[in-house]
Amino acid sequence: MIRIIVAVFILAPLVAAATNSTDPFAKINTIIENILKSVESFLENLKNILKTHIISISKTLSAILGLVGAFLYFSGLNKYSGRGMLIGAVLLYLMAEFVNTL
Repeated sequence: MIRIIVAVFILAPLVAAATNSTDPFAKINTIIENILKSVESFLENLKNILKTHIISISKTLSAILGLVGAFLYFSGLNKYSGRGMLIGAVLLYLMAEFVNTL
């Protein structure tokens, strides 16, 4: 029973497209193109949103990493870790700026 219902839902647009136009595959082609365009626009918007959030999170984390690194380096608690954190903060900020140009 379920197979019949699924077959009706799948075949109904195909039959309607075949009876309404001279070329039976023209309407099917436009439907597929519209679906692909909507998927493409969705993925493009998702890419832009993710890029914006990755950039803002990276810049915030680089500032926090730089502050902790500066505190450790200049207070003398752990100069080597502080220096490593400062270098990491600069590299993270540069990576965020590079992603921003893509």
